[in-house]
Amino acid sequence: MADAAHEAYPLQSAVVNLPAPTCFAELGMPVTAPVRQTHTVYSVQDVTVTGWKGAMIKDGLLLSDYADCNWAAEIRLRPYFTRVLPDGRAYFNLMTSIPARGHVFHWLFDSILPFVAFAESGKAGNDIGLIVNAKLSEIQARTIEFLKTRYPIRAVEPVSEAQAVFVPHCQKAVAIYGLPHGLQSPAALQALDGLARFLAGAEAHKKQPARIYISRNDARLRRVLNEGELLRELHARGFERTALGRMPLARQVALFINAEFVAAPHGAGLTHIAWCKPGTRVAEFFPEPRAGRKVRNYLPDFWCISSQRGLSHSCHFGAPVETRADGFRIPREALAQALGG
Repeated sequence: MADAAHEAYPLQSAVVNLPAPTCFAELGMPVTAPVRQTHTVYSVQDVTVTGWKGAMIKDGLLLSDYADCNWAAEIRLRPYFTRVLPDGRAYFNLMTSIPARGHVFHWLFDSILPFVAFAESGKAGNDIGLIVNAKLSEIQARTIEFLKTRYPIRAVEPVSEAQAVFVPHCQKAVAIYGLPHGLQSPAALQALDGLARFLAGAEAHKKQPARIYISRNDARLRRVLNEGELLRELHARGFERTALGRMPLARQVALFINAEFVAAPHGAGLTHIAWCKPGTRVAEFFPEPRAGRKVRNYLPDFWCISSQRGLSHSCHFGAPVETRADGFRIPREALAQALGG
């Protein structure tokens, strides 16, 4: 991407100086303080953006976001119906892969917050265009509505899975590979409270439980196999079990705006701690690592989010994984210790 760009604008994140939880090293994701991320907005001329994943192609070459990119997955080879966008306006590429349209973490931290930081810097100008998926998830549609109320967005170009657009002037934010994407610029972090109120709407003013346990038993990976046995302990400590999968977005955001304590196994639902008020406690559970058994998709991003938002974040091990989908148990003693004795 950098080699094809004619302009590059770096957006440095806040610096996290706190010592990382010791369990991160055991999980194979060591974080050494201080840690800082940089999202760079690249401006590229005369580029084609495809509708499968927003892949960018210039002069027949894929402009990859990171080393060793899987180009076949990025492009999904097929004939695309291509249209040409008008010259004279820069278009910011907010496309996500079709399967990830509803993935809250990647949408917020790889797309929306870097765009917000760029717009807040004044470098985006007063005539902004967006390139987006033709079929939007709820989180995509609502956040784009928010952006339109806040910034001078003059055009939104939807691109379907079978389409592509030729863009005379395209912009794309790219993070440094290998560093946590949960690290964001101060300008982007300041926008989170306004975005939370916008997404929650009237739900934010309804009574919500102060202590919530986020279940993953409707997910494919990292289900807590003995969750039913833990409910009595959770209820005794004032926690309400909730599953986010089918919950309306406004209710999801409102839950976290009002939460005082969030407990959950590691997973995408913890992205919503970005809406929490400073001082909120977060207890994140991981399967205990075991020699020869690699557990998938571990990232330190939720701890990074907490560190930037002033939350009290602790990490805890359960028992080792027992299933091919990384299902594990949380011993009652471990739960009690995590929740305060």
